[in-house]
Amino acid sequence: MTEKILKIVTIAMFAITVVILGFFIFGGEVPDQIYTTPVYTAPLLNWAYTLFIIAVISALIFPIVRLFTRPKQAVRSFMGLAVLVVVVLIAYAMADGTPMNIIGYTGPDNVPSRLIFSDTIIYTMYILFGGAIISIIATEFLRKIR
Repeated sequence: MTEKILKIVTIAMFAITVVILGFFIFGGEVPDQIYTTPVYTAPLLNWAYTLFIIAVISALIFPIVRLFTRPKQAVRSFMGLAVLVVVVLIAYAMADGTPMNIIGYTGPDNVPSRLIFSDTIIYTMYILFGGAIISIIATEFLRKIR
């Protein structure tokens, strides 16, 4: 029963994503803009934020629930969260908050706090992407050895 509900929710979220992405790509552009600006940028970003919040809540709640149902497996889940926290801290340490010299830009986003935050996200993505690639290669290599 739970698996069936999970499949339905996954398909619904995928369908919503495809529809919003379709609006974003084929929905036209905002007139009189210097750069190409799709009309449906805000709904796409809001949906991305919603999916991110769902992922974060799931990543925090499931290990806590598993702590009470299967304590031995909960330790592994908390170890995964701990590794993720370490990766984010490493990325934060690598981040640079030096304001950039952008000709013609007078917006509010060229401040150290925003720059450190964006660098942290970018470096975290790089580290996780690199870890995924290394895991894929290592898995295939170990499979060939066995």
